[in-house]
Amino acid sequence: MNDIKAVVLAGGSGTRLWPMSRQQLPKQFLKLGGEESLLAATISRLHPKIKQDDVWVVTNEAHATGEAFSELNHLHTILEPCARNTAPAIALAAALLQEENHDSIMLVLPADHLIQDIPAFHQGLDKAIAAAEQGKLVTFGIVPEHPDTGFGYIQADVNQESEAFAVKRFAEKPDLSTAKSFLDEGGYFWNSGMFVWKASVILSELKKHAPEMYDVVQEMQQIWQGGEPWQEVVRHQFQNMPADSIDYAVLEPSDNVVVVPVSMGWSDVGSWDAVFDITDKDENNNAVSGHAIAVDCENTLLRSESRLLTAVGLKDIIAVETADAILLCHRGESQRVREIVDVIKTSGGSECLEHVTVQRPWGSYTVLDNKAEGYKLKRIEVNPGASLSLQRHQHRSEHWVVVSGTATVTRDDEIITVAKNESTYIPIGVKHRLANKGKIPLQMIEVQVGDYLEEDDIERFDDIYGRTK
Repeated sequence: MNDIKAVVLAGGSGTRLWPMSRQQLPKQFLKLGGEESLLAATISRLHPKIKQDDVWVVTNEAHATGEAFSELNHLHTILEPCARNTAPAIALAAALLQEENHDSIMLVLPADHLIQDIPAFHQGLDKAIAAAEQGKLVTFGIVPEHPDTGFGYIQADVNQESEAFAVKRFAEKPDLSTAKSFLDEGGYFWNSGMFVWKASVILSELKKHAPEMYDVVQEMQQIWQGGEPWQEVVRHQFQNMPADSIDYAVLEPSDNVVVVPVSMGWSDVGSWDAVFDITDKDENNNAVSGHAIAVDCENTLLRSESRLLTAVGLKDIIAVETADAILLCHRGESQRVREIVDVIKTSGGSECLEHVTVQRPWGSYTVLDNKAEGYKLKRIEVNPGASLSLQRHQHRSEHWVVVSGTATVTRDDEIITVAKNESTYIPIGVKHRLANKGKIPLQMIEVQVGDYLEEDDIERFDDIYGRTK
């Protein structure tokens, strides 16, 4: 059997599960159905077929040093400087794996799906690997449980005597009557977005069906073979990739695609309706989580992240609360959440970008007050042994009050220690750094004062986490 690697696609815009998901923390980094994030669960379920050291995660460059740092810092990553859809991500990963391992078999998985029947997944994976070893492009087709308009479909030649059926065609997300006709006819499966193939085979198919994309990959490969680190090459050249999905670029025009049908408790967790479906219910079929109370409610999802959320007499409602936003909609309408996100973006709101509490590699900060003009109030927590970047601001000064732990503060050429119940001041334009050299978390209150108080007023000079801006 060939060497097997997993490539996990962890992009995403953070719109479908708003207000929990945000642009800086999409759903693959959220814990929706257990103790692990969707990304961590995706990697865990590969055991023992594929070791974690043989898993590569393709994600946005900003996630690696942002809110998802703790999810990514221990993994092999391929960092995209910009979004170009699934085909360029897969093409790049295939080129890297082929060079490192000659001709690996690639298992390509979205990072944000849920699979409840792991043995069934492993059985399907064995069948897919066997077909991939024969040079096929293999996709997983989910055996449909009901007519669904939220998925694309794959029509297969199920009359063959095989465990991997030839694909006749890919169908876009249908209307309800068409979806019903697919199930009545048989031979149709939900398109899962999960694939298995040899690195050499997918590159050959890209050369045939998407030559412009293939040429960019070849150009990048020649540059890094010349000695430049491959991640630096990607940082500068990846933007030249044509944006396209692997379905459109390769799978639909190819005549070398087979599908392995699987029934494994699969969900793409693509909406709050999908979250309702996978969440445990009470005796009235309510999905209640967090600090929430349902009285005389039926078929309702209540999810609270920060405050008490209460409901009386609701039926078929979705209610999701975070520290800065509340979503209310009827069940069956949650696909339209992205329309809300579009309105927030158009109005210049920050609620689609990040949460009130923002995770950072060194700890976290929570915005306590940002509504008043001219100042912003934050609570900052720095983990033991962690340090913020050496930085300065052009538009704000900062007042720091330590409420727990001990801070080591750099101000230009001066280094001072600030203990609990003590404070210090950072004038505009002064290079500064905050560090926690102690053994307990450092907590402090920061008051920013200035004419411009956004996070992009940071000029970094040195950072142990590799952030350059």
